[in-house]
Amino acid sequence: MIILPLSAVILAHILCLITSITDIRENRISNKLLIVFGVIGIILNIAQYVLKTHIIWNVFFVNLTLVVIFSLLLYILHIWAAGDSKLLIVMGLLIPANYCIINHQMIPWSVIVVALSFGTSFLYLIAESLWLFFKNRNSFSFDNIKKNIRAFLIAYARNIIYISLVLKLEDYFAKEWFESHSIVMLGINISIILLVSSLEIMKKWPSILIALALSIGFSLYSGEWFLNVSRLKYYALIILIMFIRVMISEYNYKTIPTSEVRKGMILSAFTTIFMSNSKAPDLPGISHEDMRSRLSKDEAEAVVKWGNSKGGLKEVQIVRKIPYAIFIFIGLILY
Repeated sequence: MIILPLSAVILAHILCLITSITDIRENRISNKLLIVFGVIGIILNIAQYVLKTHIIWNVFFVNLTLVVIFSLLLYILHIWAAGDSKLLIVMGLLIPANYCIINHQMIPWSVIVVALSFGTSFLYLIAESLWLFFKNRNSFSFDNIKKNIRAFLIAYARNIIYISLVLKLEDYFAKEWFESHSIVMLGINISIILLVSSLEIMKKWPSILIALALSIGFSLYSGEWFLNVSRLKYYALIILIMFIRVMISEYNYKTIPTSEVRKGMILSAFTTIFMSNSKAPDLPGISHEDMRSRLSKDEAEAVVKWGNSKGGLKEVQIVRKIPYAIFIFIGLILY
């Protein structure tokens, strides 16, 4: 009875295709669409249970639990929007368990799909930044690195501490699995590097010192230290990723007419600081430049009105948004 799980997988791809289009065109993912596909996923699962198909239910529910936890975690940490999290959860209802097993081993597909999504979105940002660099060659400089070399080196040491701890844990608890899926793990670990370097809490000294203490303690217990030859590629990779992030950050913003500000956009911190002196109602607070600062409908309308006022600006700076649903779609296809 392969038709049921195959239908579910096809529906997962159709869902990702539709949400990718709406995310690009309208900056939104429809809740009604997600509910429809979620209900269909539940019905297909019930049908597979009744017909006693070759679904390994414990593997399915473990993966579904991981999907829910991982999606909520990414939302709580403001890494992506609620719509992206709900999309991944609905995919968890559609992807059957026999697509979550390779060589009789359970594969945490949600983690891999998200890692592939992060990887492809990062490649997209690199390509887009290179295009903007050649288009606006005179606008780029390495002053951010020259003026902040000390902060750059501290960030590098911090990232090494975190990735080294992760690699030690991976080697100790599942070395054989990770060695047999080295390419997948490379993608996951690159995503971890990107994640760590993006979270403010991970940049705080208490977090760094806790990670360092755990890493040293684990080294004393297991005998594995920082200067492992297999980790040198990651230490070199961190430098490359950090340099690329500096380049990407140069083109992280876009200037638009204030009249074009819409719901869901994210204003730059500079713009919100400038408007903080205004007493106009419903204006947003100081931007965090992440998903916490997405404009509501009332805030967007207030910004447009502020732009037409005496003390307002005719142009504002927004954080360039990536429609992430399409990268989840690409991650699913690659998986």
